[in-house]
Amino acid sequence: MAYLRKRKGTRGTAWEVLFYVASTKRHTVRLGRINERIANTAKIRIEALVAAKVAGHSLDAETVGWAASLHDVIHQRLAQAGLVERRTKDEQNDPSAPRLARHIEKYIASRAKLKPNTIRNYTTTKRLLMEYFGQERLLQSIHTGHAKDYREWLVGKYAPATVSREIKRGRQFFEYAKDCHVINENPFAKVKAGSQKNTKRKHFVSPDVIQKVLEACPDNNWRLALVLTRFGGLRIPSEVSRLTWGDVDWHDRRLTIRVPKKEHLDGHETRFVPIFAEVEPYLRQAFDDAPAGSVYVLPPRFHREGYVYAGILRAIERANITRWPKLLVNLRASRETELMKLDPAYLVHAWIGNSEKVAEDHYLMPTDEDFLRAASRPSAIPTPDPTPDPTPDPTPSALARANQGSSAEKETAVSPAIAKNTAVLVPPRGVEPRFSS
Repeated sequence: MAYLRKRKGTRGTAWEVLFYVASTKRHTVRLGRINERIANTAKIRIEALVAAKVAGHSLDAETVGWAASLHDVIHQRLAQAGLVERRTKDEQNDPSAPRLARHIEKYIASRAKLKPNTIRNYTTTKRLLMEYFGQERLLQSIHTGHAKDYREWLVGKYAPATVSREIKRGRQFFEYAKDCHVINENPFAKVKAGSQKNTKRKHFVSPDVIQKVLEACPDNNWRLALVLTRFGGLRIPSEVSRLTWGDVDWHDRRLTIRVPKKEHLDGHETRFVPIFAEVEPYLRQAFDDAPAGSVYVLPPRFHREGYVYAGILRAIERANITRWPKLLVNLRASRETELMKLDPAYLVHAWIGNSEKVAEDHYLMPTDEDFLRAASRPSAIPTPDPTPDPTPDPTPSALARANQGSSAEKETAVSPAIAKNTAVLVPPRGVEPRFSS
């Protein structure tokens, strides 16, 4: 059993834990000036260390991680009581100690088939972790509380979808460290990532807008690149740049699409897409214009990283159109939204190359036409008859004529209580008006 004691000094309140380890000798571990909640946590962990020492059983992962994350001074005090093994050398100055930056670099290097975009995303996550924890931070010194604080730091800087993505990648990095027996517990395991949906960035790019952009494109190659992603549903630039003339089946009116994003998944290396009517004229024009011996549908310059993105962006600016969010992804998303209204869902997912969940979370969206169509449908219940217009109030002149007549025929009702007020038309309750016959 451990006991928590508070000591008040000139510099503030300090806490210490008192405990016995299978003897009459009392040990004291001074924790310093910390809050009571952290002091109670330390007391509970020390009790677990004492129980394991007395009973000779192994420690749970949380207690091991807690002890490993302790400052050298506190850890040394526990070692003197025989609760943990002494640190034989200063791990902070040990170049071989597992550090955060070195571990992430090792993880990225161990993945042989990472795509350039994936490497770029992992590098972004590494940069954020380094910015918060520091490049030389020891892996064992990061616990769940630190990971939760890191999430709160991200929330103050980025959108919820970005926060979720970064937490999941951080969890992935630390899970690898756990698999390598570098740490005993993944500090991100209990951190809620949240949803990666961001409906605010969904935008339907209408055919009218695309027509204006097509008119602003400098040549047919640019127009073909645009319609392949907007009306063919191809990923740009990875799938568009790999399309060859051998992938074009004019007879069966279909394209064989090579999918670099999923080439590591068996059976997902390729998919088939119809040659839609919106795509065919630009594709035939490109075939007629292609030099003899051409292999790729689009010239080699379209294979360069960022070239297609920048070119479409310039065409949008020339067309004097406001740039929509997620410039390239929303082109595919708009096409899938259209196709879902025309064809069975299983066909659309096969043509676009995503799952039902991914489509619902990141692609499908309501359009203006959907709202107008829903509002224009006939009512499912009987429509009530229109209420007739109320009779218009008589004009002042007509009202004056109706009030004309001899005083013998009509007399103003006057309250007996206010005999001089001849403007009172309604008598008090219970008083009958006097009318001359």
